[in-house]
Parts: sequence; structure tokens; C-alpha cells
Amino acid sequence: MEIGGIKARFYTQTPEELRILESAGGAGGEWHVLGRLIAFLEPGDVVYDIGANVGLYTVVLAKTVGDAGRVVAFEPDRRAFEHLQGNLTLNGISNTACFRKAIGDRPGRGRLCSSRIIGGASLVEARGQGVEAQIVDVAVGDELAAEENLPIPRAVKIDVEGYEYSVIRGFSRTLAHPLCELVCCEVHPSMLPREVQPATILELFKSLGFARSEIYRRWDSTFHLLATRDQPTLSTL
Repeated sequence: MEIGGIKARFYTQTPEELRILESAGGAGGEWHVLGRLIAFLEPGDVVYDIGANVGLYTVVLAKTVGDAGRVVAFEPDRRAFEHLQGNLTLNGISNTACFRKAIGDRPGRGRLCSSRIIGGASLVEARGQGVEAQIVDVAVGDELAAEENLPIPRAVKIDVEGYEYSVIRGFSRTLAHPLCELVCCEVHPSMLPREVQPATILELFKSLGFARSEIYRRWDSTFHLLATRDQPTLSTL
């Protein structure tokens, strides 16, 4: 694949996995988000990839920030994590730190439900009827960052299938840091817990100092939210 001038290679095991990766440049709506991140980042920057899946963002962004930069990836699903590591090796990437953990606002263990196709795993209770389930470690983002002495990211990407509100709360101190300038969050309205609405997520970002929010709708009900610390001009849902 070539995205924004960055060339990368990926293993795929099924036609469906190939379609998911190819969606970066098509109807899946990943292209504009990756393009914005590539244009925003500079060599030496730090990026967090929360919900890294098989490494589409991790690989591309690791190449973008170069050897002087760093990408920290979080992916709890066992098969996806193995694919992530394989894709990093395939591309000769060494400037990453990968954690097989889910991120939330309280530590413990969680039931991660997914289909047989890699991708789309979720900790949201409504997904409890998934084809497959595994018990995974859940860490509070800020606590894990302190324990591992992780650097403050300049940009963060979040794609956690309805668990985004808990992830943001768990990483609230990190995200509120002035050095963290851009967050790209995929919001899944139909998968959010009952007490969480898309507007709740927008307000949470605003409380963390992200005055500007841009919304890019996908082909389904989900949308990408790009939050920055610019002057307030909030897009409407």
C-alpha cells in the first residue's frame, strides 16, 4: 500500500482482511484521517495508537515519524496483536512499543468480544453475543504511561469500537497535557453504552482543552472526530 507518500506492506489471511486494509483509501473512510495525521506529524514526534488492530496506523505512522520518533500501540486482541507484530517485522520497524492491553478508566479484566475476522473487537457489554470472546487485561491509560515511563504523545488515534469514552477518561491527564495537540477518535454511536452519547464525548474533549472539533462521517453511522487545541469552532453532528 501507499498512503500519503508512505509505502507499507501488510500480511492478510483472508479476502475480508484485505478489504479492511484497502478501506484506507476507499469507502472505509480511513484515508482522510491517515492523511491528516501524516501531514500533521514531523520526524521525532510521538504517537499513541489505541486500538491498533493489525497495525495499519502503527506501521504508516512509525514510518512518518522516523527513527527519532516513536509510536506506542495498544491492542488487546490476541490474533490482532500477533498480526501487528508480524506487520512491524515485515516493514523493518523498530521505533514502536506495543502493549497487549485494553485501555479503560479502571484497571482489571474485561471480556473482549469479536468475530472470526480480525478487527472490530469490543469491550462494550452490548457486544456480549460475539462469535468469540477472550478475557483481556484492562489498564488505566495514565497509570500505564507512568509505569512504563511513556513520553507524552503529540497525536493520539483511538478506535475501540464503542469503548472510546472510557479510553479518553483513562488517558485524561495525558490528553490534557499541552504537548498533546491532536486526537483522532472513531466514534461508534450505535455501540456506545446507554449513558454515553456522541455529544458526551465532544464535551469531554472540550474539557481536556480541545477547543476545535471536526467531524468526518463514514458510510455507516460511525464518524471520525478530529480534536485539536485551535480556537473554538465546533462542528455540528
